[in-house]
Amino acid sequence: MSDASRADRDASHGRVSDLLNEFLARDHGPRIALGDVMTLLGDRAFGALLLILSIPNVLPVPGLSTATGLPMILIGAQMAAGRSGPWLPRRMAAVTLDRDAFLAVMRRAEPWAGRIERHLRERLPQLVGATAERLLGVAVMILAGILALPIVFGNQPPAFAIALIALGLIERDGAFVLAGLIAGLLAIAIIAAVLLGLGQAGTMLWQQLFG
Repeated sequence: MSDASRADRDASHGRVSDLLNEFLARDHGPRIALGDVMTLLGDRAFGALLLILSIPNVLPVPGLSTATGLPMILIGAQMAAGRSGPWLPRRMAAVTLDRDAFLAVMRRAEPWAGRIERHLRERLPQLVGATAERLLGVAVMILAGILALPIVFGNQPPAFAIALIALGLIERDGAFVLAGLIAGLLAIAIIAAVLLGLGQAGTMLWQQLFG
């Protein structure tokens, strides 16, 4: 798919606040299946689905990091492979999320979307083109893999980075994509420091108990 057709497709679906308002206005069952989320989003680009899945980890909602992180790994892989749109296997599409918790976090995010989109505009097109999207897929895979790990307070930094990348893809704003990549590097550094600290603490505890 050409860069022009991608931009036309994204533009036809409105802005970020429109996306969240439309999602909140839909009827939802007691639990929301990931497959239903994809159905509601229709033929939107990868950015829309990444944003919807990253928001519960940015704010955050406990217990959703693995349920949302694993699909984002697959979405990143599909971006890297050059697919025109996201797809989930049947078992992953059947995974459900608590409706009240999920919609509550979307409502909390909606006012912020209106403020953020004032700063979004088309720029740095080389960072949102087809070739760049493949490389961004690799970055999303790495960040989503970290997000899915059961690390206390470890899901917010990579989720924030993915959200920035998603915003950039939705609005064709390469500056936000660049900010997301920088935030991603910081997230990796933060998680590495946390894991290193836990490893050192575990080693010291082992030495005290059995040394």
